[in-house]
Amino acid sequence: MIATRLEIGAVEYAARRTQLALTLQQQELDLMVVFGPTRVAYLTGFFFAATERPVALLLSSDGAVSVLLPDIEASHFASQCPDLPAPVTYPEYPGGGSGRHPLQVLGAHLRQQFPQARRIAADHDGYENRWGYRGPVLSAVLETPVRVKLELIDDQRAVKSPAEVALIREACRWGDHAHRLMQDAITVGSNELLVSHGASLQATREMLESLGDAYVPKAREGLPANTMFITGANTAYPHGLHRNTGVRVSDVLVTGAYGTVGGYESELERTMHVGEPTLQFVEYFEAMVAAQDVALQAIRPGRTCASVETEVRQFIRDELGLDHLVRHHTGHAFGLEGHEHPFLDLDDPTPILPGMIFSVEPGLYVPDLAGFRHSDTIVVTEDGAERLSLYPRDLDSLIIHPA
Repeated sequence: MIATRLEIGAVEYAARRTQLALTLQQQELDLMVVFGPTRVAYLTGFFFAATERPVALLLSSDGAVSVLLPDIEASHFASQCPDLPAPVTYPEYPGGGSGRHPLQVLGAHLRQQFPQARRIAADHDGYENRWGYRGPVLSAVLETPVRVKLELIDDQRAVKSPAEVALIREACRWGDHAHRLMQDAITVGSNELLVSHGASLQATREMLESLGDAYVPKAREGLPANTMFITGANTAYPHGLHRNTGVRVSDVLVTGAYGTVGGYESELERTMHVGEPTLQFVEYFEAMVAAQDVALQAIRPGRTCASVETEVRQFIRDELGLDHLVRHHTGHAFGLEGHEHPFLDLDDPTPILPGMIFSVEPGLYVPDLAGFRHSDTIVVTEDGAERLSLYPRDLDSLIIHPA
């Protein structure tokens, strides 16, 4: 039984806030207001169900912290963040009979708590429009310009700490395991939805049994281990939806599996075949794997995201002659969210740094035939990239043999 709790600790959250405060000083900003739920969690350790009720973190350039919450989240916040000051609360959205919108409460608190703040930044100029929320922009409430600077946080998030990498590595281990359970359960006639959810639940049971009290859920929805797959010509859509049909001999499958540990996700996708594959399938499969090999070798510090994508696309165009089958970029960062900045894209000049986490998933999509895509989780090291998802990539390991 693992004893250490699999989550980020208070010391690291405090260090993140200190780093952001220093960035504010360098940018000559007095204060930042953070509305995005994931960004709030990243900086405080407060994970919550984001609804129409605004939550906001205020961080000054000298490191002072204040949080705005609805009353219903106050005790929840105290249980997760005992090291932070008591939050400022409002009764309900849009006012709960108070006659004051939550953003008006925020504005009044900001002016009272940080009276000297003149140069104010925010990840959004007001709360995000979700679940029916309506409200004023922050700049109108404050009657002062607000600089939208979400990159100040998201650039910081892009380079993972050793603790974050460890959580993602553990998530990969369970994503791999969940995929194995799913692959072993797929037979001719299997329903995509039932097998996917059955394997997810089985993997979750085994994960919780293995990790015990060390596993700390960070959400109220979803499972700690998840799998899915789609079949046939539907795989030619990069984000094809499930079909309520059974698996057939000669079907192509594009699968996905991931674990979630401490709020951090992994990513694993594979292209599979039911029964003996055709020569056409083998050719496209081998081309896709070759493109992924190029991407895995291309990622290293000192390069940019765009240069990696350029090398992969040149290989697909010049060596494979299949550039017309590309539908998306080679990969993306992720961590607390399934997609994060930066992206392995022709128009993303972000320098690649040690500690970044990427999916590597160049795909080929053949209309009316199938999609061909593997995706793996990698961490950028000092001299290259280490693959954290270790599921087999070769064709022989990915054939479903009919009974």
